[in-house]
Amino acid sequence: MSRARFPQRVRLLTPAQFDRAFKQGRRLHQGPLSAVLAPNALEHPRIGFALGKKFAKRAVQRNRLKRLLRERFRHRQTGLQAVDMVVFLRSRLTDSANAEVEAVERLWAKLDSTCAKS
Repeated sequence: MSRARFPQRVRLLTPAQFDRAFKQGRRLHQGPLSAVLAPNALEHPRIGFALGKKFAKRAVQRNRLKRLLRERFRHRQTGLQAVDMVVFLRSRLTDSANAEVEAVERLWAKLDSTCAKS
């Protein structure tokens, strides 16, 4: 069984960390989700979320999306380069039953190919 965790050291926590990622990062777009990737000086990747009410009105939807993204990151963090990653919504999620799951799957497929360790 994997001992993958989601400790505080792998999270972007301060506004300065988010600002640095947005200013220096490269953007990836996939469906309604986007990610900003900025290299960091640490030996591990970090992730942060910027999911506002504008494109996901219901808190249930935003929370489920964050849970799915955290879980995916938790299992795949050892295979990622040392990057700061901010995931955000750029368009409205559809109202289908598994819209969040489909959006996360498509984004992570693109992220895996982009920032996999060499």
